[in-house]
Amino acid sequence: MKRFIVLLSITILTTFIVWSCERDDICAEGTATTPHLIIRFYDVNNQNNFKDVRQLEIKGLGDDGLPFSETPILSRVNTDSIVLPLRFAEEGIETITRFQLEKDADFADNMDPNNDSNIDIIEIKYTPEFIYVSRACGYKSIFNFGPTGGITREVDSEIWITNTEIVNETIDNENAAQIIIYH
Repeated sequence: MKRFIVLLSITILTTFIVWSCERDDICAEGTATTPHLIIRFYDVNNQNNFKDVRQLEIKGLGDDGLPFSETPILSRVNTDSIVLPLRFAEEGIETITRFQLEKDADFADNMDPNNDSNIDIIEIKYTPEFIYVSRACGYKSIFNFGPTGGITREVDSEIWITNTEIVNETIDNENAAQIIIYH
């Protein structure tokens, strides 16, 4: 009899819990969240064609110019597109995120003086905006380049990034690139 009461209690409790959950209590897997920045690489000599960057390694940089971590965001891949996270703290406050993009990163390890890796630093300037999604999901951020935002690169003696272009002023999804880099 005790066993029957325990099983009945568990069944009633489980039924109550399942029926008391509302749709807004769980953030659906397909719900749009804060998007990443998407950058596509194009051939500077034929600007309609994508162009892989050989052995690309990317590190996020802090305000002091030093990498956040020794572990790169992207480690030595040949690719024509990248997806990068953007920092944000306060809504409506212009924010800057910096990245170190190293082309031919594997050459940094060799002892051949005739070839070496090439590092360019890009700076992304944008303004975050917080958008309410739902009670379960909370808020997501979107990013606006606006009139003062954009992308710049630090100029050094050996640049590999020759030009940049913003193709979408607002980063609100991950369906298309927002920035093009020509090399």
